[in-house]
Amino acid sequence: MLRNHSVPRICSLPPTRFPIVGPIRQDVVIGRYVTSETVSLGLSGFSSGLAAGLLWRAAGRTCLGAAPFVVAVLVAAGLTGRVDRPGWYPMVAAGAVVTVLAGAGAVRFLADPAIHWGWVAAAGLVSAVGVWAGVPETGPALLVGGGLSGLTAIAALTGARWAPSAGVGVVAILGWAALSGAVDRPWAALGGTLCTGMAPWFALLWMFSPCRRSRGPRPWLLGAHIALVFLAARWIGVDPHAGWVRVSILAVAGGVVAMVHRRQA
Repeated sequence: MLRNHSVPRICSLPPTRFPIVGPIRQDVVIGRYVTSETVSLGLSGFSSGLAAGLLWRAAGRTCLGAAPFVVAVLVAAGLTGRVDRPGWYPMVAAGAVVTVLAGAGAVRFLADPAIHWGWVAAAGLVSAVGVWAGVPETGPALLVGGGLSGLTAIAALTGARWAPSAGVGVVAILGWAALSGAVDRPWAALGGTLCTGMAPWFALLWMFSPCRRSRGPRPWLLGAHIALVFLAARWIGVDPHAGWVRVSILAVAGGVVAMVHRRQA
């Protein structure tokens, strides 16, 4: 399912319906966002997340690492025929750099004993919504959002927690959803990966300043994360002419938030 966010159009034809399994690198005009296909993709990801989490707990693991996140999404993608590879163009490389930085930031957050994993889970779900809203092909984002929801539910219900390595898995599947969902649209690729919100900017800050433990999460930080995700999705991702000025403004905003939070730690 491809959505055109940036070019409004009026269509007198009924909403297009199409099978889940099939080519996704073609524009399809749809009249609704909530369809049987989107619900099916979300539930497929959710079911795979539940299954992966239950198997992990059945094996006696009390911490969820990177593996269950990646496996859950891979299984859901395979079952629904949504296994897709990102294209290769310069902006994908930039998006890959953002993804690596975001993974490092997520790991550091989860390694901080003062930060409960639930805050990172909430931020990850917000990022998945941002990717869904910022790239033209939403199938991978629906699978990722469903998988994250299922694994979060299992961890909460069974008393498990996310290990620091879970940050790598979460950001890896978000990066895949963003880069594959961009379908050769450069700014969608970069905007989608920037939907990782605060994580890459905290990683950059930690690279250039001494490590310091925080006193715990603050609700305003999640609010700032939501704002950055919204800007990345709707100000950069959906605009085919977004430009580096907008990216720079977003980077400055993320850096300022990271520094303010660091000063309050």
